Amino acid sequence: MNNKVVGIMGGTFDPIHHGHLIVAEYVCSELNLDKIIFIPSGKPYLKSNKKVSQTKHRLNMTKLAIIDNNKFEISTIEIDRKGNTYTVDTIESLNKEYPLTTFYFIIGADSLFDLQKWKNHNKLFNICNFIVVNRGGTCSYSMLKNKIDELAKFNAKITLVHIPDIQISSSEIRTRVKDNLSIKYLLPEKVEKYILDNTLYTE
Repeated sequence: MNNKVVGIMGGTFDPIHHGHLIVAEYVCSELNLDKIIFIPSGKPYLKSNKKVSQTKHRLNMTKLAIIDNNKFEISTIEIDRKGNTYTVDTIESLNKEYPLTTFYFIIGADSLFDLQKWKNHNKLFNICNFIVVNRGGTCSYSMLKNKIDELAKFNAKITLVHIPDIQISSSEIRTRVKDNLSIKYLLPEKVEKYILDNTLYTE
């Protein structure tokens, strides 16, 4: 991955859905990135009090979702790491392994306002670029712009990308499965089949 510009989509992907894929495709196209790497989290410390599906299922669903896009790849860097998952450690590892590659970590609008709560956020601002998307329609453009300008004072390098307002969430999908409701068109057919075949989210 030498001399490339690469976007990173991190998350629990429990399950991955069309919202994630649309974000990745828009960012990749708008900023002319070489590729997007999807990184399912191992043990996300911010969700340590929530039940998360087995790693193998989240990994398999992500693989199925991106299999038809030659600009999408998957990494198990966080799954393979023991203990809690921290973005700063992931970025540091990637920078060491691919010193000539420029990485952009993709986040939603809600995460933008939590960035300063992330582990070693000052260090993270120095070693990583960010792309923020208006996912969920939670904030106005001016609110996002003001926060980006505020974080720039701490050396945070953040690019704003507008995407269609896609109101899909993993929690909604899990609830619909539990309630025996259709999840068709909320996520790729391969992922829907995997969920049903493995009776995920039924408890």
